[in-house]
Amino acid sequence: MRNNIKGTFTILIFFISMHIMDAQGSAKIKITVGSDSFVLTTYDNATARAFVEMLPMTVSMNGLNGNEKYYYISQNLPSSPERPSTIYAGDLMLYGSNCLVLFYETFTTSYSYTRIGQIENPSGLKMSLGSNNANVTFEVFDNINSVVDINKDNLHELILNDGILRYNGDADNIFLIDLNGRTLARTATNTLNVQAFPKGFYILRIKEKNKNI
Repeated sequence: MRNNIKGTFTILIFFISMHIMDAQGSAKIKITVGSDSFVLTTYDNATARAFVEMLPMTVSMNGLNGNEKYYYISQNLPSSPERPSTIYAGDLMLYGSNCLVLFYETFTTSYSYTRIGQIENPSGLKMSLGSNNANVTFEVFDNINSVVDINKDNLHELILNDGILRYNGDADNIFLIDLNGRTLARTATNTLNVQAFPKGFYILRIKEKNKNI
């Protein structure tokens, strides 16, 4: 996104979004319920990988026992059930071979499940799912390498790859700024490491010779 201010100052607002994998190669899944979204990290197992291959999907999940939502998916997934003893809010598990279960309460259980993943911050999940059936969307975060192409104005290109932002111009300084105007990071080179910053919207200021971008 690009806005011209006083004809000389351009603010680039861009979205950092990467297909995030943990050290074991586990995918991140975005779970959306209404207007609320949650991030789930999958376990490194055959069940989770098979589930990821089915995405994206939107399903109507039924409520059960005041602590879970479930849905019978259209195909059997590989399973290795175990008795977890304690279920935690935010757990996504497989019951049997085709029953997807999303838990929004923490409790003890004697049942066996195959683990798929865990929501990183389940705060608000119970309220979002509600007491009735809930439409839930599961999708894998996309791998976006190109952040924004500004070649149309005879400028240069910004590339985000593996958490490193590269500007293919002659920059004196690059600043990463939040939407409150605070400088989060700065570099005097053409590359900026943004791996430590969460996905979201940021302002990028590029100081190049006699102009600011």
